[in-house]
Amino acid sequence: MKVLFVASGKSGNVNAIVSNQGESLRKAGVDVEYYVLRGHGIKGYLRNIRPLARIIHAEHYDVVHAHYAWCGYVASLAGAKPLIVSLMGNDILDHSWYPLLARVFRCLFRWSATIVKSQEMRQRVGIKEAIVVPNGVNMDVFKELDKTHCQQQLGWSSDKKHVLFLGRHDDARKNLPLAQAAVNQLTADGMPIEMHCLEGYQNNETPVVYNAADAAILPSFYEGSANALKEAMACGVPVVATPCGDAVERLQNVTGSFASNSYDVSEVVALLRQSLDFNGKTNGRKRLEEDNLGSQQVANRLISIYNQTK
Repeated sequence: MKVLFVASGKSGNVNAIVSNQGESLRKAGVDVEYYVLRGHGIKGYLRNIRPLARIIHAEHYDVVHAHYAWCGYVASLAGAKPLIVSLMGNDILDHSWYPLLARVFRCLFRWSATIVKSQEMRQRVGIKEAIVVPNGVNMDVFKELDKTHCQQQLGWSSDKKHVLFLGRHDDARKNLPLAQAAVNQLTADGMPIEMHCLEGYQNNETPVVYNAADAAILPSFYEGSANALKEAMACGVPVVATPCGDAVERLQNVTGSFASNSYDVSEVVALLRQSLDFNGKTNGRKRLEEDNLGSQQVANRLISIYNQTK
């Protein structure tokens, strides 16, 4: 099977989420090629229509799989058939009119399948036929490591509790102020604690960072299906999350991990304290396996979808 991934990317490279999915498909025997959209803003994206159309018509692809809504729109206008579009999260949730735009393109260009990352996204986009397929986790990369050794590698003090913020500090959607307020309250209560941001580390360093943390926090206002949350789970790290995306579902029955009912600081503080007191590896990895969220399990699910749309 020959599949063309259409995705955007800085410096000509797709992001780790898309490349990891492509690699898992290749391991399963799928011939995956990439078309990376270049340019900035809507005009920049639209300039890719003609070159993408030439490639699609010159090559025989069994499926074109676009990642993120705007890549789907470009692929639609380029005449991609059959076309599967993965809606990832902020490409639908950032603005109130984004779901309508996705529904219009899906209808006009007869997308063969629409993939979303959570039930919440499915409801928000308003496409009943959308298939919920969260991104998978590479369980060979994100795995349990010794916390003390990882802290030594990073130079983190063993005399403090370490909380890992699962997001960029400058992304308002990730809600850093709530995480900071919770950490400040625990500090005021006498707990020696330090917060770290996941950003700034290379992909090959992140498993060490996860495993060095005593707990991770995801206080986002909204998500699709947060990859960082699942990666932390795969490393056995306790996680506290707000009710965003599929966090409530993912953390259900995961030891030492909690999804809050609200964005109230006092509730988040209480849950974070419990996670920090857990002091051990969670059963998060086992839960991911039970939910078939290993990258190869998700690849098999995608292949099944491809076969139905060829």
